[in-house]
Amino acid sequence: AVVSTQSAHYGRGHERSYCLYRQNKLEEAIAELKNAEPSAKVEELLAQIYYKLESYEEAVGIYKALVKSTMDSNTNERETNLAAALASSAAFKTTALKWVGVRETTYELCYNAACYSLARGDLPAARAKLDKAEELCLKEFDDDEAEGKSELAPIQVLSGLCFQKTGSTKKALNLYNNILREKCADSQTLAVAANNIICINKDQNMFDSKKKLKIATGESVNKKLAAFQRNNIEFNSCLLSFHTNQLDQFKKRSEQLQQSGSPLAPLLLATAHLREKKPDLALKVLQKATSADKKGSSDPTLQLAVAELLKKVGLYLETAETLKSLRNVSSKPGGVSFITSLLQLSAGPSAAADYLDQALVALRGSEDYPSDLVTGWVLESARFRLSHNMPELAARTLESLLERQPTNVKALALLIRSVSLFDAPRAHEVALRLPAIDIPADINLEELEIGVGVTSGRGLRKVIKPEEEKINEANRKFETKEKKRKKRKGRLPQTLAQAGPDPERWVPRQERSYYRRRKRNRNEAIGKGSQGLSSLTNRAAEAALDMSEKPEESTAAPKQTIAPPVKQQGKPKAKPKKKGKGKW
Repeated sequence: AVVSTQSAHYGRGHERSYCLYRQNKLEEAIAELKNAEPSAKVEELLAQIYYKLESYEEAVGIYKALVKSTMDSNTNERETNLAAALASSAAFKTTALKWVGVRETTYELCYNAACYSLARGDLPAARAKLDKAEELCLKEFDDDEAEGKSELAPIQVLSGLCFQKTGSTKKALNLYNNILREKCADSQTLAVAANNIICINKDQNMFDSKKKLKIATGESVNKKLAAFQRNNIEFNSCLLSFHTNQLDQFKKRSEQLQQSGSPLAPLLLATAHLREKKPDLALKVLQKATSADKKGSSDPTLQLAVAELLKKVGLYLETAETLKSLRNVSSKPGGVSFITSLLQLSAGPSAAADYLDQALVALRGSEDYPSDLVTGWVLESARFRLSHNMPELAARTLESLLERQPTNVKALALLIRSVSLFDAPRAHEVALRLPAIDIPADINLEELEIGVGVTSGRGLRKVIKPEEEKINEANRKFETKEKKRKKRKGRLPQTLAQAGPDPERWVPRQERSYYRRRKRNRNEAIGKGSQGLSSLTNRAAEAALDMSEKPEESTAAPKQTIAPPVKQQGKPKAKPKKKGKGKW
């Protein structure tokens, strides 16, 4: 009875765990499988549960063992699941598992292989595998168009992602919109396509992005998506709220994202504080997020954001210290140069020079940089010290370089220049170490010295060969001299020569005897005087009043003056009659 009870219990374990798996009670499903009888079905279900829990390493281990140990009709499905687990580890985890040589005989296997290549950054290989997967899918579902479209949708979404990563956003948008318009794919594929459209829109076409966000979010969709995908969709929704100036909703979603464990959530909260012009609060949020992980494994994006804020506030020394803690920045020449500039601004040239020495020691110990690059950095360090009035330190640096490379002429020339600033006799001794110059026989030093320092213009002297000089002298003898023109006396016009110059030429023009006014000056008096007087009456009135020309008094009777005619006034205008009502 006990045996039969145990066997019945073992037989029901697989079915019970599968029911719990469908209800998304994954931990209880794993506990139930431990009591089930070991079999290939149990192992497959356990691998699926681990895949759902995003424990891809355990799932890959189980699928590898199943592929090696069993050969039946489900072999292709097991290989497909194995490839899917490997691709998910590359796409959703920081460290990708090593790819196993899986056959690419079906469209599912080609699709998963393309996902792995795309996650690793190999876009050409991913594109080729996607084309092969599309071809195999069309062949398999040649007789069923509806099923073929639903199976082809994930392949087209991934093809759109390839176009999006290469900058062909129009092609990607066409693929995404076609899939959303036809609605032939599952909810997970539609959510990914909608989220990718939101990424392409950015801060443009907000109304369309809001519509796409409704497709990408929802309880039924969230259960099918990985945590990495859910965080990205939530992150994009936060950015959408930010671009539409919904700061309260933006803060709320950012806090929810931080509770879910998203590494970029502090960036969003810091952005909200910066929008409110509170850089101190933004800096506190980012510093708290970076100091929470004492092992230094936090996202370097946050530390770079902290450095950017510190630099914006003007704390250059703290910015340099933050960048020093980032190995990816401090171990590269560009990062070393930037940190040196920050230390020069905050702590002075001496602190910057000391950091350069430390960086050079790290560069020499690294195998990533060739010796030529390290030598160049040593020379730049010496030039830095020389430009900031530290010639002794520059000479010390160059001497250490010349111990390893005694034939380096650039270092030797720079050493002579540095030593000459504080010890001239020693500089002469060092100059003797310069190698002799072998001048070829076909080089004329005099010709080289003629044009030194002058590259073009009038200062450039032309080198003339002896043969050319003889030819020039011969040509000078036969050159025709220009005839000198005789100066002749100026000739006057014929009329002026006969009559002679005008005797009144120095008198103003209006005072000359022959001056006559223009017509417009003669008629200036016309129109003046009282209204109605003609020009004749005006002249008569002037003559009567002009006493200078009046003759002497005589006994003759005085002339009768004619009274000026008065202009007859016209009749007064009659008032306009009022219009009466018209009779019709």
